[in-house]
Amino acid sequence: MAHIVFIDSTSTGLLAFQTAKRLGHQVTLVRPTHATSFIDLMLKDPAKLAAHMHHVDHELLVRTFEAEHLIPALEGLAATAPIDAIISTTETGIMPAAVASAHFGTLYPSPEALGNAVFKDRLRARLQAAGLRSPKFEVLREDELPEGPRSVRLPFVVKPIRGFAKQYSAICKTQADYEAYVRELHDSRARSSDIDRVVAHEYIVEEYVVGTLQSAEVIVREGRLMAYATTSRYRAHYYDLLELAAVMPSGLPRAACEQMSSYLQQVFDAVGIRVGLYHVELLMTPEGPVLVEINARMMGSVSPIMYRMLTDKDPFEHLIRLHLGEPVTLDDTGFSGAAITLAVAARHGGVVRTDFTRESLDKLLAAYDIGFNTLNIAAGREVMRYEGNLSIMGHVIIQDSDPQAVALKAHRFLGEIDPLIGFETAKYFG
Repeated sequence: MAHIVFIDSTSTGLLAFQTAKRLGHQVTLVRPTHATSFIDLMLKDPAKLAAHMHHVDHELLVRTFEAEHLIPALEGLAATAPIDAIISTTETGIMPAAVASAHFGTLYPSPEALGNAVFKDRLRARLQAAGLRSPKFEVLREDELPEGPRSVRLPFVVKPIRGFAKQYSAICKTQADYEAYVRELHDSRARSSDIDRVVAHEYIVEEYVVGTLQSAEVIVREGRLMAYATTSRYRAHYYDLLELAAVMPSGLPRAACEQMSSYLQQVFDAVGIRVGLYHVELLMTPEGPVLVEINARMMGSVSPIMYRMLTDKDPFEHLIRLHLGEPVTLDDTGFSGAAITLAVAARHGGVVRTDFTRESLDKLLAAYDIGFNTLNIAAGREVMRYEGNLSIMGHVIIQDSDPQAVALKAHRFLGEIDPLIGFETAKYFG
C-alpha cells in the first residue's frame, strides 16, 4: 500500500480518490484555509464533496500552498505515514506539488522544468530557442497594457502568463478590440478576488495563429512521450477564444497524429520535462502543429469520464501508476465509437423560462441517450453570458458512431435545448 498525497482537486479530479482506494492505497487530501482552492471554487455543494471524502484517509489543512506552510505540514504527515507520491489535478496545485515532490524525492518534474511549461512566456522562449515553430510574442506588465505591444502586430492573443479557464484573455483582431479588453480588464478582475489571486498580473501578447484546435493527453516517462488520447476542440463560431466542445477521439488521420506526437516530443525535450501526465493544446496548421499551451494536469471538465466511457479504462489509474513508478499500459486505438463533452452556455446571457421543467429537460436528455450531465438549470434563473468555463450551465456527454457524427448530434441537441430554456445557447457551427 502506497501513501498518495493529493494537493487540491478539480470537481472531476475528486474521482481520483476512489481510484486510489480501489488500487489499495492510502489517500491524503491537502486543502488551504487562507488561499484559493479549486474545490471551493468549482464545487459549491458540500454534499458532493462529502461523497468523495469517504475515500480520503486524511485531510490536511494548510494555511496556503506556499512552501513555508506546505512543507512543514507534509513533514509532520510523513513522520507517521511516509509519502510515496504527491499529485495535483489543479492549476493551483501543480507547482506546489512540484516543490513538495522535490523535497520528498517523489516522481514529478522539477519546479524549474514545470515552470518552463506552465508559464507561457518561459514556454515560448524555450520553443524559440529550440527552433520550434511558435508565435512571435511579447510580455507586458499590467500597467504597460494601455500602451500596447511594441513588436507584435494585430491580430493577436493576449492572456496572463499563468492562469486558467481563459480568464482575462482575449483575441484582438482590431485596435478597438484591444482597447475594449484593456478598459474592461480591471472590472473583470475585481469581480472575483478568489480568481484574481491565482491568475498572473503579467500578460503575454502573441501572434494569432489560424488552425484547427486539437488536444493530446500524454504521459512522459524517462523523457519519452506517449499519447493515450487525442481530441478535436470546437470553438464558438463567433469567437475563437471560447471552447464549447471536445470530441474524442479526434478523428485526425494517423499521419497527423504521428506528426503531432513527434512535435510534442520536441516540445517536452525543449522545456526539460521527463515525467508527468499532461493535457496539451495545439493548433494544426497547413505548415504543421503549433503549440498553444501545456497544462500539467489531467484533461479538464468531464473529459476523464468521457475517456472512461469510450475505453473502459480509468485515466486516474494512469496518473497514479505513473507517479508511483509503476507500468502504465496505453492504447490510443481502443475506443468504442466517439463522444463529445459539450458545454451548455448562454451566448448572450438570459433568464430561464418561468415554465421550464426538469421533466422537459430529462425528456430531451433521454432522446439523445445522454446518461451523464452536470446541468444546473432552474426556472427563472438568471444565466451569465458565456465568457469561459466558470459561466456555463453545465456539461453533457453525448456518444455516437464516429467523431463527425457526434459533433453534428451535439449541435442538434443545442438547437433543441434553446426553446426549452428560452434563450440562445453558444454554438460551434454558425
